[in-house]
Amino acid sequence: MFVPDKLLESTMKLFLKYGVKSVSMDDIAKKLGISKKTIYSVIENKKDLVYKVVVNFSQKEEQDILEITKCSSNAVEEMVSIGNYIFSFFRDMSPGLVFDLKKYHPTAWDYIEKDHLVFVQKTITDNVIKGQKAGLYRKDLHADIIAKLYIGQSQLILDEEIFPVREFTRSTLFTEFFLYHLNGITTDKGRKYLNNKIDFK
Repeated sequence: MFVPDKLLESTMKLFLKYGVKSVSMDDIAKKLGISKKTIYSVIENKKDLVYKVVVNFSQKEEQDILEITKCSSNAVEEMVSIGNYIFSFFRDMSPGLVFDLKKYHPTAWDYIEKDHLVFVQKTITDNVIKGQKAGLYRKDLHADIIAKLYIGQSQLILDEEIFPVREFTRSTLFTEFFLYHLNGITTDKGRKYLNNKIDFK
């Protein structure tokens, strides 16, 4: 059954801003200026919509990141560009989004963990290897381990119990995490390039 991109993208914007649980089907219909009946003509229920939204968002992100890797001149530039891309939606993301997906929509969260994060891990692994070959990243790094650490740390900063949003803004957490990652793997050559390029907005 075909689901219009406008429905998936508009719904994802609402989820990013308010979380999943607090967004009703009425909210989605109002946002799109259509009836709930129209929405239900292309999806089964809210759980179905959430899953399709997550898959669509993840696949679009993967396509955009692949395009970034093609256009980047080196590994550091690639990571900075990916960081800016992620930061553009991460900074305003509802702190309850991940919690809602894990608790109320395990199928959607399972997709993220078993499909999307596999892509992320491969992207980081390839980036580390590329950076090592160019002398921008340390030669003594184990690329697969660095990629797994990257994923683990990125999930950690989304943990509301460890980093409550009332104490740490998402933008600050992301910037610190990203700089921690890159400063930990770059050589002097890579760090010099990084210092001239880093600019999260």
